[in-house]
Amino acid sequence: MSNLLKELDHLRIPLDDIKSATDNFDKQNFLGEGGFGPVYKGLHPSSTRSEGDTAVAVKKLNVKGLQGEHEFIREIVMLASYKHDNLVSLVGFCDDTDEKVLVYKQEVNGSLYDHLDSTNLTWEQRLRICLGAAQGLEYLHDGVGAEHRVLHRNIKSSNILLDSNWVAKISDFGFSKIGPANQQFTFLVTNACGTFGYCDPLYVKTGVLTKESDVYSFGVVLFEVMCGRPAMVTEFEDERTFLSGWVKFHQEKGTLHKIILANLVEKIEPDSLQVFYDIAFQCLDEDHKQRPTMTSVVIELETALQHQLVPPVTISEPLFGQGPRTRLWGSTTDGKPYMYQLNSDRRINHLVIYYSTSICALAFSVIDSEGNLCSTHQIGGVHARLSDYNFYEMTIDADEEIIGMSGTVGKYGTYGGILCSLCFVTNKKKFDPFGQKNKTKACTRFQGSWGFGLFNGFYGLGSGYSLHALGCLLKDLKTTSLPLPFERLLFLIYKKSEFWTLIISFVFFTVTK
Repeated sequence: MSNLLKELDHLRIPLDDIKSATDNFDKQNFLGEGGFGPVYKGLHPSSTRSEGDTAVAVKKLNVKGLQGEHEFIREIVMLASYKHDNLVSLVGFCDDTDEKVLVYKQEVNGSLYDHLDSTNLTWEQRLRICLGAAQGLEYLHDGVGAEHRVLHRNIKSSNILLDSNWVAKISDFGFSKIGPANQQFTFLVTNACGTFGYCDPLYVKTGVLTKESDVYSFGVVLFEVMCGRPAMVTEFEDERTFLSGWVKFHQEKGTLHKIILANLVEKIEPDSLQVFYDIAFQCLDEDHKQRPTMTSVVIELETALQHQLVPPVTISEPLFGQGPRTRLWGSTTDGKPYMYQLNSDRRINHLVIYYSTSICALAFSVIDSEGNLCSTHQIGGVHARLSDYNFYEMTIDADEEIIGMSGTVGKYGTYGGILCSLCFVTNKKKFDPFGQKNKTKACTRFQGSWGFGLFNGFYGLGSGYSLHALGCLLKDLKTTSLPLPFERLLFLIYKKSEFWTLIISFVFFTVTK
């Protein structure tokens, strides 16, 4: 393998130059120590005078350390072969008989580990760092070539470096492995290695390395960023020792909000946090086949960032106009607003409720008076894989219409409210409630009804994985054409108590009969 280095002579740096850059490895330039050995800062002359000196980090191999010559050569080859904005940059190396040294461009903000509990690092910055690291790992898994991929094997917050603009750079490729890329689940049988607290339990147990092992480690990093603490704290002797177990403990209790870094709690948009820890928990799934790809992780982190940058709108009457409607049942502050109002010649003919323990989404189709499909719509669940949810389909006949709705509303995670269950009533039948059917202390029931002929569409609030609130638009009685069905007439009489309104209503009713 050392023959490979002959092809990289252009990266070779004389030992004297490295000693000069670090003042002969002076202790004042000492930055820290890892599995490879001690790390020093220094200034390395650039190839051109106009560029000036380059700030470098110099890793000196400790012959008694965890990594040896094979890891040294592997790291050089990896970094010389693969280039990406979110991978560290190799400046050069030295393989003199007495010294093995790697020289990198120094990332001035240190590692992500150094800033986990920082009160100066905002949630937006944390998301951007996680997104950058995810993009770097996605490149290693799927972007280095059609026939192979790189399995890092040592993803952790201390191996994610941060440049002057807080851009994440994945480092430390000494333990990396090359695996085939032309199969859904790449696996290699190898001796387990990595760092306690980050290692995939399945990899430790079986010695079978997959790209999903990296995904597990990255999930731990995501929770480090959210909670502001390391993956392992040896001072604890309970569930808190390992962060992966600690977050699952609080997930089961419904108290995840209690372990978020304190200065972040009031500054994170609920939708952003929900998407973030949903994908983080998927990364920690015990079944490696259920873990997401890094491409999926990138997409979800982009979504979480978008939710943070564009917070949800608080519901208000002007937002949906001033027309008649039912009240809005559910949260008035979570999710994005939605409204669909039916045209006079159109009706909803098909409605699907997607649910598990709560309502994920409501989808429906609209046809015209000739029976032609006009449009389809969906509230909530825009990022959910709906095929994974239970669903119920309602077919609404031409002489049938929704005249009532009931269900329950409860809290979930950081959200102020979601629809836990939902039930529709038409003039022909009542459908069973779907979702969390049993009323609990955490859920509040709601119920509403209106006259036949008044239903005119839906409005509400939905997010990536939930339906937070739902209400129905009603037709304006002042502009509704006659004849009036009996139920609507009664509704008009109830709403308009003036004497002349009653007289006129009954006259029209008599004429149309």
